[in-house]
Amino acid sequence: MAGFNRITCRSGMVDLSVLDFGVPKGMPADACQSVLLLHGMRDHALGMLSIIHDLSERYRVVSFDLRGHGKSENNGVYPMIQFVADARAVVNQLDLVKPIVIGHSLGGHIASRYTAVYSDEVCKLVLLDGMGPPGGMMTSDAESNRQRMLMSLDICAASGLPSRSMANLDEAISRLRRNNPKLQPGMLQIIAREGVEAHPQGGLQWNFDPAVQMIWSTFSTLDTEQLCGLIACPTLIVTGENSLDYWGQMNDSYLGQQVFYESELKRRLSLFPDAKGTVIPDAGHMLHYDQPEAVNLVLREFLG
Repeated sequence: MAGFNRITCRSGMVDLSVLDFGVPKGMPADACQSVLLLHGMRDHALGMLSIIHDLSERYRVVSFDLRGHGKSENNGVYPMIQFVADARAVVNQLDLVKPIVIGHSLGGHIASRYTAVYSDEVCKLVLLDGMGPPGGMMTSDAESNRQRMLMSLDICAASGLPSRSMANLDEAISRLRRNNPKLQPGMLQIIAREGVEAHPQGGLQWNFDPAVQMIWSTFSTLDTEQLCGLIACPTLIVTGENSLDYWGQMNDSYLGQQVFYESELKRRLSLFPDAKGTVIPDAGHMLHYDQPEAVNLVLREFLG
C-alpha cells in the first residue's frame, strides 16, 4: 500500500482523520495537482484504495474519513451542510489549490455540493454512482418531508445503542467479502482492518456511527440537482451496469426499471454545463470494488 501521513484537521468541533499520500517521487510540489477523495456511507478513507493506488503515482492524493466514520470523531448530528464544511476545512488546512474532487455515493453528494458552492476552485469533478437513486428523494411535498423526518427520528432514537459485535477480524473480513464478492483479496484485508474498532462489550464493530444515516433527511435529490447547473468545471459521472440492483434492495419499486434508470442517467447528465457519463460493465454500486481496473482507466482518460 502507498505510504501516507495521517493528519488531524479540525472542522467545527470535530477532528477529522485525513490521509495525505503526498507528492509523487521526483515531482516538484508546486507542479503537482491534488486530488480530494470523498468516500461513501459506512466506508472510510481507505475504501477507495484501488483508486488511491493508481492516482498517487501522478497526483497528491488526499482522502479523509467523513465525520462519523473511520477514525474521525462522531458528534451524533449529521446534516449535509456540515459534511460540505468538512471538505472545505480539509482543502483549506492542507492548502489544496484547485483540486480534482472525486466522490463515491454519499461522497458524490458532498462533492457536487462542494463544487457548486466553490465552482471556480475545483479543477474537475468525478461522481462515482454519486447522485442517488433514479428519481429518488425528488419530491418536496408535505408527506414526503414527513416520511423523511420519521426516518431521521427513528435513527436519532437508536443513536448510541450498541452495534452488533463481531468476534474478530476474520468475521469482519468474511462479512465484507460476502457483501462484495468481487473485492480483491489484498484490498479486502486492508479495508476490513481499517474499518473496525473495539466493541464496548468485547469483540469488534464497524467504526461508523449508524446515526450518520440521518443525513438523508437533511437534503433532497431535487436540492442537489438544482445546484448542478452551477458546476462549471468538467464533470464525469460514472455508474455501474448493475447499479440499479443496489437501489432495488433499498426500494423494490426500482426492480425491473432499467429503461427508466438509463433515461435518468441521460437526464442528469443534461443538468451539468460540461459533463459526460460512462457505464462500467459488470459493476454495481461499489464499482471501484467490482471493477477497479476499468474504473481507473476511465479516470485516467478523463483526467488526462
